[in-house]
Amino acid sequence: MIVLGIAGPSGSGKTTLVRKIAKQLGNSVILLYDDYRPNYDKLTNDLAELRKGNSITYPKNDLLLQPQKYIIIEEPKGRTRNGMNDKIDFLVYINLPLEVSFTQVLLRSLEQSEDEEINSFYDTIGPQFEPKFSEKPTKLLHIVYWQLKMYLQEHRQIYLNDHNDQMKDADLIVDGLKTSEELTKKILNDLQIFLEKNEKIGTTK
Repeated sequence: MIVLGIAGPSGSGKTTLVRKIAKQLGNSVILLYDDYRPNYDKLTNDLAELRKGNSITYPKNDLLLQPQKYIIIEEPKGRTRNGMNDKIDFLVYINLPLEVSFTQVLLRSLEQSEDEEINSFYDTIGPQFEPKFSEKPTKLLHIVYWQLKMYLQEHRQIYLNDHNDQMKDADLIVDGLKTSEELTKKILNDLQIFLEKNEKIGTTK
């Protein structure tokens, strides 16, 4: 069993990459960070259980997931989040200019304004705003306002700190400006090299 972690800033395309890699590898189970919000301790525990060969109940849809040869996890903080340092065998960091990742976050919010995902997002951040509004255009403005304000107040520095930590810790750093197809090919190639060099997966870190 091999645990492949995909780290990177918000908006760097982690989820897309996790899914493409899983499709290429086959015999895989994926764990997506956002599906565990706000209970990220469960993500850590579920990964530990899968590594032991035990099944888990996935929080988003309550489906029973069985351990597979490959566990691919979207983990923005990589091994630096509490409890994760010994659970990821091969860590990939998506290196993307911060202004590009933040622009993609804003674009994603605009795209989500066309569906119901904006409602769950607004319900999360809405309590910060008075008065409350219900129309979608107003919700979207509040969300974008919140994202811009939080970026200036604290998110930018958090992203930079995470970037420095991941650049030191990652087994593979990939260029986030490349296409997801190019990144998938690069990751699978380097993963194969890693597997060939390490007979006992899980004891390398």
